Amino acid sequence: MTELLSQAYSKGNGIFETPKWMKILKRDIYNPLKVSANAGRGGLNVIDLANIYSCSFIATQDLVNIISEIEFEVLGRIDNADIRGCNLMVAM
Repeated sequence: MTELLSQAYSKGNGIFETPKWMKILKRDIYNPLKVSANAGRGGLNVIDLANIYSCSFIATQDLVNIISEIEFEVLGRIDNADIRGCNLMVAM
């Protein structure tokens, strides 16, 4: 995601770890206003506080499994979501 200044890095086995200024949230895929940082699965939302004068908030159409406050895994796209970004390579 080029909109974000920070990156989460893989620890292996599909598990990613965020820096302390980046927050991964999950949202209910049937109610996008219901957002939680608790462990579990849902739509992937990202908050990046790395910029001094702004911060990025992104709601993706990816599924996330939050493992802990700084660990998560991306499970794929939400059903019927458009293929975008790096996922376009899969379509070739």
